[in-house]
Amino acid sequence: MICVTEAIALINSEARSFGVERILLDKAFGRVLAQDAVADRDYPPFNRSAMDGFAVISNQFSIQQKYRTLSTVFAGDKIKALHFLQDGDTIKIMTGAAVPPPFDAVIRREDAIDENGIVEFMPNPVDTWKNISRQGEDIKRKEKISLKGRVVDNATASLLASFGIVKPQVYRLPRVAIISTGNEIIPPEKKPNPVQIRNSNVFALKQQLHTFGITQVTHIHVSDNPQKLLAAINRCRNADILLMTGGVSVGDSDYVPAVLEKQKFKNIFHKVKIKPGKPLWFGRRGKTVVFAIPGNPFSAQVIFRIFVVPYLRKCFNLQSTDVLALPLSSVHRKKDTLENYFPAKLDTPANSISTVSAIPFNGSGDIRAALFSDGIAMHPAEKAELGVGSVVNFYPWGKLWN
Repeated sequence: MICVTEAIALINSEARSFGVERILLDKAFGRVLAQDAVADRDYPPFNRSAMDGFAVISNQFSIQQKYRTLSTVFAGDKIKALHFLQDGDTIKIMTGAAVPPPFDAVIRREDAIDENGIVEFMPNPVDTWKNISRQGEDIKRKEKISLKGRVVDNATASLLASFGIVKPQVYRLPRVAIISTGNEIIPPEKKPNPVQIRNSNVFALKQQLHTFGITQVTHIHVSDNPQKLLAAINRCRNADILLMTGGVSVGDSDYVPAVLEKQKFKNIFHKVKIKPGKPLWFGRRGKTVVFAIPGNPFSAQVIFRIFVVPYLRKCFNLQSTDVLALPLSSVHRKKDTLENYFPAKLDTPANSISTVSAIPFNGSGDIRAALFSDGIAMHPAEKAELGVGSVVNFYPWGKLWN
């Protein structure tokens, strides 16, 4: 039995890209970019007025001067250099408009008195480039912006659109299959008899996959039968990732490990020093990796968050961390020597440091365990008790990037 850190390292060593594709920008939100971006021109592409006001020549400006308005320039008007200007000439200019040479400063409309095209300005220093965003001050033409491994969000989409990149290259999503097992498991829409339970794991796993934009997921349910298991696995042979729930421990009907190995899946490890989720089995055959996960609901959610999430992040070349180090707000105890993960709530009082607090639950089979939590916190294997203020690793649910 290996520790959690070893298990994650072994899993991540199997990570690989699922390929890349180009998709329309308006379909790319939440996807991970597989490219950087190069500016197609300077940004701003011209000297741009940052205010509604009046353009002047800074080194000729005089507060005693009455100015004559020559014209009005709006955003989108073509730049026309003005020649033969006289002292006291100005132009009215709108926010976002190109400032024509030789003007090199803009005085706010609020600092001007305009009467029938004759303008007087209130005392105020007028420096060169005052209230003007200079051409190229944000980004220079051909400048590369590092975006590879970044999730497309509002800021990224805005930059791509500004560069004219309407079909960005993103990492392909994996083909995922879920095989749930168990004689006692029935679909949620069915009425269970006294010894049956409804299938909740498949929906929890699908939701967690959804945080990565993975929405097309094949699901098969089979009873605890080796031949049916074998047939279900064969039906999922084209999957990049196979998630199996239940049948992975050491009970008489836990056939999953033996069937996987019979199907030539390499057993990379079986069992981890973790609670909940100790029976986790991980392996590979060809391009398909398998996470065989214990069937208890909270176990399945913990295993996905601690092991599957880092694997997917590495496959997608995501660079930023998704784990927070926060202090506990109450004492937490455990009796075993395993690395424990417990449901926790993120508390952020006004004008105070964020903390996490444990949510009481009745073990990995408790269907409410994750219900009112913001994520899970880790209790190290070697410590029996964590005191108030102890810093713990906190793993938010559904948090893909920082």
